[in-house]
Amino acid sequence: MFYYYAHTSHRGNLDALRRGVAFIKELSTKGIAVTLLVNDFRAGIVAKELGVSDVLNMETISDIDLVLEYGDKLLIDSTEELPLQFAKYCSEYKVYRVAVSCNDVAIHNEIVIYPWISEVNQAIFIDKEYDIVLPKDERTLFFFGDSDSNKIISKNSDFFTKNNMELLLGHYFYLQYESEIEPLFSKIHEAEEYTDLIRTSARVVTCSLQCALEAKASGAKTIFLATDKLNICQKKLLNTYGIEIINGFNQNFIINISDENIYIAEKVHNQTNYNLFLS
Repeated sequence: MFYYYAHTSHRGNLDALRRGVAFIKELSTKGIAVTLLVNDFRAGIVAKELGVSDVLNMETISDIDLVLEYGDKLLIDSTEELPLQFAKYCSEYKVYRVAVSCNDVAIHNEIVIYPWISEVNQAIFIDKEYDIVLPKDERTLFFFGDSDSNKIISKNSDFFTKNNMELLLGHYFYLQYESEIEPLFSKIHEAEEYTDLIRTSARVVTCSLQCALEAKASGAKTIFLATDKLNICQKKLLNTYGIEIINGFNQNFIINISDENIYIAEKVHNQTNYNLFLS
């Protein structure tokens, strides 16, 4: 059996889950079934909305061995601290692990997968439905991420009111918070509309690296808003695909909507060598 462990949390984003969905869909075309492992019930619902129904919930990365059997394959996509029994995982299963830093290397005998531009083991997992470019609606869509527990959006109200944006809610936003930030945007969209909106928006501004790649693959003019310091590998990835980077909520930043014809030319193409996972 093959398992994809995507760390999820109501205080974080679902980037790992979206990568996992893309991975599972691609391997299914090659006749390989993969079970998605997540940490909360809501994440399982989102996975099913995105097209993956074989989902199991578990509390933490330390619980993986309650599910796997000797000889199974496991891909870990998580920023959690690796468990004490990780060496045991690597001896009993064939383990792949998504790198979390530029200089991340194997700890035991796992295979490290690099989710950015790299000469070896590059894996940018993007659902292939984003490769089909659809007509664009004239909107600037903002997607912060799936959670805003620190209310960063509401603390930067001027940035949004100056740029006339529409908001795509995160899956972990609270109803009270939606009401609080609604006046900052020209329109509010439900989290369940994620895929359709990313594919049909002329401009996408996001703090999610996975969303930026999916938007660019769809042919949108894409701006990545960095709320934390990017590592050099992430910057190289964004620069390679012509994704503009702005650092923080720059109150003087105004989105240029006069050059809409340039965005189609620079698309993210899935260059992952899936044969790495077939042996």
